[in-house]
Amino acid sequence: MATALQYEHATVFGAGGFPLAVCRHLSLGPAVKQHRHTFHELVLVLGGQGWHAVGEEKYPLMSGDVFVVLGDTAHGYPETDRLSLVNILYDPATLGFPLADVGSLPGYHALFTLEPQMPQKKFRSRLRLGVEQLARAVELVARLEAELVQAQRGYGFVAIAQMMRLIGHLSRCYSELEAPPQRPLAQLSEVLGYMERHLPEPMTVVGLARVAHMSQTSLTRNFRQMLGRSPIDYLIGLRLSRAQVLLQGTDLSVTEIAFRVGFGDSNYFSRQFRKTMGMTPSDFRHRHRCTAQHAP
Repeated sequence: MATALQYEHATVFGAGGFPLAVCRHLSLGPAVKQHRHTFHELVLVLGGQGWHAVGEEKYPLMSGDVFVVLGDTAHGYPETDRLSLVNILYDPATLGFPLADVGSLPGYHALFTLEPQMPQKKFRSRLRLGVEQLARAVELVARLEAELVQAQRGYGFVAIAQMMRLIGHLSRCYSELEAPPQRPLAQLSEVLGYMERHLPEPMTVVGLARVAHMSQTSLTRNFRQMLGRSPIDYLIGLRLSRAQVLLQGTDLSVTEIAFRVGFGDSNYFSRQFRKTMGMTPSDFRHRHRCTAQHAP
């Protein structure tokens, strides 16, 4: 296969530009070659038909399909028939989406966490919006697009809010599917939602396997296949991410934060934080506050 074209962050958003954009493609040409990008892409199929290729695999698309392509994933549209798409291009690391409790929705994890990382030979877009659901999504995209185009003062804040409304709508639609997604995907989505809802509470592989209705072996194997880590490693990462938010946005002590995110031992929390972030929780807080104070 020929090397896929790569779209860089600066090419799409501009040097130092706001990393959120809406691109419409009405009636795509006969083929769109495989390409990569250094940002994520949320795709809504508005009409027509076609095929979506990811690496060596491909699967059919039709109106209402929704899927996410993570950065550095080669993909394209080798065959199209009046295929119309709207792409939302975004860099979540830079935008810092305030996800709040959306992670409690299994549909959020299915669409944004698990499906994009599944082996492509098993991947199928499981979210196909009904007419009313698609109309609502299109309305939310239009509001997001208007904010980005008009670029009035404070547009970044409002654009992120509109993006969050879209993410919430799609996550709820996925959670309400009448035909459930394939079993391992649905089971892991439930576990990830459970982790979010019960983050401060003690959790074990035994208990998580019970939530998933899987054996411990199957749960661990599926976690490694889909997320590249064990259930406990994923849980620790989730707790550390929540701790970063609290370190940046509150005056809670390191010990209080450790307990709030589910670490029963503040020393163990500090060791895990340093192992992951390369600094202590206190140093992280100090560095963040210094950066914020010197920001223009």
